[in-house]
Amino acid sequence: MTADMTLRTKFLRSPRCAFALLLAAMLLLPGAVAAAERCDDVPAAFAGLKNPVVLTAKDIAYYTKQFAKQCARCHGEKGDGGGDEAKDQKYPPPDFTDRQFMRNCSDGQLFYQIIRGGEERSAMPAFGPESDAGWPEQKVWSMVAFIRRFAQ
Repeated sequence: MTADMTLRTKFLRSPRCAFALLLAAMLLLPGAVAAAERCDDVPAAFAGLKNPVVLTAKDIAYYTKQFAKQCARCHGEKGDGGGDEAKDQKYPPPDFTDRQFMRNCSDGQLFYQIIRGGEERSAMPAFGPESDAGWPEQKVWSMVAFIRRFAQ
C-alpha cells in the first residue's frame, strides 16, 4: 500500500470525513426528497401512462403563452421554479430545467400533478377536466409535452 493510499484510507475513516458526508447529505437531501416526492406520491395507475401528444410549432407557440399566463408566476418564465410567487410557497415549485428531476418523473406522473394540482402540498390549482380550469385531457398532455422542453 502506498503512502498516498494510506492517507486516503485514514481520511475516509476519520470523523472529519464522516462529518463532511453528513453535512453534504443534510444540504442536498431535502431538495432531492422534496423533488422526488412530487412524482413518487402519484398513484401507480398514472405512473406508467405515456404521453400521446407530439407538439407542432403552432402548439409550442400556444403553450408558451399558456405557460406564461397560468404557470410562470410560480414555475418561472424559464420553468426553473423561480417565479415571483415561488418564494411564498411552503414547498417550492419543481425546476423543470433540472434534467435529473425530469428523468425521474414519468409523463403520467406529470399529467397527474397537473390534473390534480398541488392538493395539500402546494398552492398549485388543479387544471384537469373536473377542476375549475376544466382543461380536457388532450390539453393537459400537451402541457406535459411543453414542460418536457425545459429540460432539453
